[in-house]
Amino acid sequence: MHSNVELFLRALRQHFRVDQIVVNNEALYLYSYDSSPYSGQPAAVFFPESTRDVAVFFTLAAKFKVETLPRGAGTNLSGGTVPQRGQAVLCLTRMRRILAVDWEREYAVVEPGVTNLELQKAVEAGGYMFAPDPASMNVATIGGNVAENAGGMRCVKYGVTRDHVLGLELVTPEGKVLRLGKLAQLDGGYAINSWVNDANLVDLIVGSEGTLGVVTQIMVKLVRKPVACKTLLCSFNDLRQAGEAVSEIIKAGIVPTAMEIIDQKLTHAIDDFVGLGLPRDTRALLLIELDGWEEEDLNAQMDRVMLILRSIGVTRVDVATDSKEREQIWLARRSVNGALGRIKPYYVVQDITVPRHKVAAMIKKVEEIGQKHGVTIGLLAHAGDGNLHPHLLYSDREREMPQVEAAAEEIFKAAVELGGTLSGEHGIGMEKRPYLKLVFKPAELEFLKAIKEAFDPSWLLNLEKAI
Repeated sequence: MHSNVELFLRALRQHFRVDQIVVNNEALYLYSYDSSPYSGQPAAVFFPESTRDVAVFFTLAAKFKVETLPRGAGTNLSGGTVPQRGQAVLCLTRMRRILAVDWEREYAVVEPGVTNLELQKAVEAGGYMFAPDPASMNVATIGGNVAENAGGMRCVKYGVTRDHVLGLELVTPEGKVLRLGKLAQLDGGYAINSWVNDANLVDLIVGSEGTLGVVTQIMVKLVRKPVACKTLLCSFNDLRQAGEAVSEIIKAGIVPTAMEIIDQKLTHAIDDFVGLGLPRDTRALLLIELDGWEEEDLNAQMDRVMLILRSIGVTRVDVATDSKEREQIWLARRSVNGALGRIKPYYVVQDITVPRHKVAAMIKKVEEIGQKHGVTIGLLAHAGDGNLHPHLLYSDREREMPQVEAAAEEIFKAAVELGGTLSGEHGIGMEKRPYLKLVFKPAELEFLKAIKEAFDPSWLLNLEKAI
């Protein structure tokens, strides 16, 4: 262990209990990886229990020039929470209190270790929801949702995490504590966010992948839960038809809560995994959900959706008749990652986003790229906002990884050529960092580095990620 790390740990032990600091190799292994294919050994793991703990950790890390890495539940899919070069990991899972719920003003304040599902359950009692609902919501933390600007199935109608964060408490890599946005207004003082609207600091921090600071409190917007809901499971003979249906529904001015595409490979794997009796003879499933406040309006919307589906060539539409059937449809969608092992043992999942009217074209590109490189690709998509998740599946890491990486690079390039981006919600992390030059000019990359340096002048926090 490097001498400055030893000095850092010695100083930490003077401030904190022994159970908050992990250094033995067996325990450290659990924090050497996330949900991506990457891994790396940390020097230590520290479990803060308050904002003060985080501030002291960073103050000492800055003093001894120790690199640090923030982490939540480790559901990151782009290597964003994988330690490098013996970094000290700051694991926020013990900061899991719901600090306030204000029904009248429709917000909640939570610590970063609260899971998405815990927050959902806490506000359901008042008839509310936290709109972002990533597939990993049962374990993914709100802090992680903020770091990655997570979306989920409902983002087509309700937006992504950034649209629902009102304020933040942030600890900088030098140990300074800042309260931003409406969280600052609760404390009184100058209304600083009134004069920084053109460079909103809350929006800057959301999606910064833990490279600018660590969020210790999050003020989130609560959304009234609609009383009426219709859930459809639609079958198509062609994957691109499902993409066309999405484009036509949006073009008609209809805004569903969610529109998710699942291809046949994944449908079979899911059905084998959870046994829901999904249609196995279909090439593509399109899950559509509509919600609202008036049953009559919702029925009218569904009639319009059905007309569009028939015009595209839908072969079957199953409509959930009760909450149990609805839950089964969404269980199918949320079971994808667990079911992938039914096809092949390893996978790399991508997170490209294209304009919604280009979804069908991007699906075609993904199919062609998979065939060209001999890579099995299972396709899943938050199709309503153009966010596609091609799962590149393989059995032999050493033998097949070159083809997988070549296919991944072509998919990135194809998305950018269609006017899209490298990431919709999984972040850049380690995985996509080499491809940033596809979307940013050299001067733009230098600007991003200047922002990083303004927050982290010593360059100690989550290096070689995101930029």
